[in-house]
Amino acid sequence: MKVSVIIPVYNTEAYLRQCVDSVIGQTYNNIEVILVDDGSKDGSPAVCDSYAASDTRIRVIHKENGGLSDARNRGVDEATGDYVIFIDSDDYWATPTSLEELVAEAEQSPECDFIGFNCSYFYQATNKVERWIPYAEELSIAMTPANCIVHLVASGVFPMSACFKLINRSILADKLRFIKGLTSEDIPWFISLMESSHKCRFVNNYAYVYRKDVPTSISSSFSLKKYNDLFSILESGVVEVHKWDKKTQDALLSFWAYELCILRAQTGYMPKAQRKESLASLRKYEWLLRYKTNPKVRLIARIQRVLGWSITSSLLHSYLKRRMA
Repeated sequence: MKVSVIIPVYNTEAYLRQCVDSVIGQTYNNIEVILVDDGSKDGSPAVCDSYAASDTRIRVIHKENGGLSDARNRGVDEATGDYVIFIDSDDYWATPTSLEELVAEAEQSPECDFIGFNCSYFYQATNKVERWIPYAEELSIAMTPANCIVHLVASGVFPMSACFKLINRSILADKLRFIKGLTSEDIPWFISLMESSHKCRFVNNYAYVYRKDVPTSISSSFSLKKYNDLFSILESGVVEVHKWDKKTQDALLSFWAYELCILRAQTGYMPKAQRKESLASLRKYEWLLRYKTNPKVRLIARIQRVLGWSITSSLLHSYLKRRMA
C-alpha cells in the first residue's frame, strides 16, 4: 500500500525540517512526499528543494500563493498513492511508527474509505504536549458515516481537520476538494468526506502533533474574514442537513449549534456597533440550541435559559479569550 503524504508549505521555514523529518523517518517506507510550496517568501522553498535532492521519495511543487485549500488540492492532483494523508508544515508526527500503525488499521478494515485518528497539542511556550479528547470506543468499529456523526457529536468531539485522516485516494480523486479561499475549509470538506464514504472508523492513535501558538497559523487570531467564512459555512450546512436521516440531522444541527456558539463568542472582538449587528444576525439561528446531542450545547442552552442571549454571548467570549490566552 503506497501512501501519498501531502504537505502544503507557506512561510514555515522555522518548523518545516521537523515536519519533514518526522515523515521521512517513518518505519513505513512505501510513501511519496509531496511538498507544495504555496509561494513562500521565506527560506521554505530552498528547504523543500534540499529535501527533494536528498530523497527520491520527495517531490516539490512550487506555485503562486493560492491559500491552504488550493495547495492541498494541487497535492491531491499530483498524488499517486493508494491512500492520502495530509500534514501541515508547522506540525509533525508523534513517533516513527505512527504511519505504520495507521496503515495496519487501514489494512484491517478494507471496507473503510478512511481511518480517523487522534492528535496531541504541542504548546511551544511551555514545551508541553496534551492529548485531545479520546474518541468513544464504539467508533473504533467500522460503521456508516451517519452513525459516526451521531457518536462523534454525542461525545462532544467532531474531528474536522483533514490532517487526522488516512484516506483512500479514490474518494478524493473522484470529486472531493477543498474550497479555495475559504477559512475553516475543513468543516465543509469533512462533511463532504462523510457524504462520499461508505464506512469509516476512528481510532485513538495519537499520531499527529498539532503545534499551537504559531504566528503564521491560520487559526492563531480573529479576523472578520474568518468570522464571515464560518457564518457562511454554518448557513449552508444548516440547509444541507436534509441529505441525512432524521437522527443524523439532529446530531448535525447540534454540531451547527456549537459552531453558532463559537461565532457568538467571536463577536466580542468586534466594535460595539458591529457586534450588536452580528449578534442580531446570529440570533436568527437561536433555534439550533434546541438540538442538544452535543453535551456542550446542552450546557450552553441551560445557561442561556437563566441568563439570556446577551449575557451568555458575553460569557462565551470571555471563555474564548481565556482559551486563546
